[in-house]
Amino acid sequence: MTMTIDDIRDAIYSRPNARFDGDGTLEIRASAVGNCRRGLWYEATGHQVTNPRSDDSLTMLEAGNALEPVVLRAMQRAGWDITPTDRDNPRMVSLRLGPALLVSGHVDAAGVAPIFGNEPSIVEVKTRGPEAFKKWRTLGAERSHPESVWQAAFYTYGTFDEARDVVIATLDTGGRTWDYEVIPAQRVERAFEQACARLGELSAHHVINGPDPEVLPERDFTADDWQCKRCPFLNACLPGMAAVAGEPEEEPDAKSAEPVSDEEARAALLEYEQAQEMLKAIEEDKQWALGQLRVWLKQRGEDKAKLEGGKKTRTVGMVKSTRYNVDHKRLNALLDPETRAGIVTENVSEYLRVS
Repeated sequence: MTMTIDDIRDAIYSRPNARFDGDGTLEIRASAVGNCRRGLWYEATGHQVTNPRSDDSLTMLEAGNALEPVVLRAMQRAGWDITPTDRDNPRMVSLRLGPALLVSGHVDAAGVAPIFGNEPSIVEVKTRGPEAFKKWRTLGAERSHPESVWQAAFYTYGTFDEARDVVIATLDTGGRTWDYEVIPAQRVERAFEQACARLGELSAHHVINGPDPEVLPERDFTADDWQCKRCPFLNACLPGMAAVAGEPEEEPDAKSAEPVSDEEARAALLEYEQAQEMLKAIEEDKQWALGQLRVWLKQRGEDKAKLEGGKKTRTVGMVKSTRYNVDHKRLNALLDPETRAGIVTENVSEYLRVS
C-alpha cells in the first residue's frame, strides 16, 4: 500500500514517548521529558495500555497539533523573523545523554527573540485552554508548565550545542489569541540541567537493570496529580485508582447539608432566573440614566455639578482613575521563577455558576 504525505507526517508526529532502539539505547521523546519515568518505562518495555485516550482527548490533541502552524504564521504576520519546520519533512534533533539514553524530537521553529538579542532561538509552540493560558501568561512557563521549558532546552542544546534564549509561543484555544514568553539563556541552562538530572535517574535504572519490564522505576507523581490521572498505564501502575480518579471530589459540607429534592432544586433555579432578569432590567435602566447624566454634564461644560435627587441633593461628576498594566513578558524574562513566586501568587476561589 502506498503511503500518502499525510500518512508519513502522521507517522512522524505519533512516535512513542519512549522506546528502545536496536542497539539498546533508551530514546525519550523531547515532548515527554516531563512525563512520569515509570510511565515512560511502561511504554518503552511494551506494556499493554490500560487507560487509552478517549475520543475527545484525541480530538483535542490533534486540534492542538493542527493549530501550531497557525501560531507560527501569526508570528510571521506580526513581524517575527522565524523559520518554521517543514512539517512534511521535519528535521530530527537528537541529543545523547550518556551511553544509553537519547532525547529526540522535532523543533517547531527557530527565530530571533525580540527582547534580548540577535542570535537565533528555538521557538516552541503550545496550545492551551483559557484557564491554562491565563495561568501561563501570569506565572510564566517555568512555574505553570516547566516541561515545556525542558523540551525547548533540549532542542536548544541539540540545535546550537549551547544555551540560548528560548521563546515559548502559546495560543489560547478559547479566545484564539496568542502571546509569547522569552526564557533567558541562563535559565534555559538551568532547566536543561534539571531535566538531565531527572532523566539521569531513568538512565541509571536502565544501566543497572537493562530493559526489564518487571523492574519498575519509582513513580514521579501521586494518584491525586493530573499527570497520574491521565496516564495510559494507570491501572497497571495503581490498580483500581482509575475509577477513584474519575470520581468528583465531595464537597466538605456535603454530608452535613440538608438534602434537597429535584423539585426544590428546580424551584431554586426558577428563583435564580427571575432574579437574573430583574437584575438585567435594573442594570439597563441604570446605564440609560447614567448616559443621560453624562450628556447633561457635558452640556454644562463641567466635570462636577449638584442636582436635586428624590431624597437628597447629589453630586454628579466624572471620575478619572489610573490603571497600571504589568508587562508579564518582561517580568518573566527578568526574574527567575523563585523570585516571581514571591511577587505573583496564586489564590484559588470557588463559586457556583449556572449556565
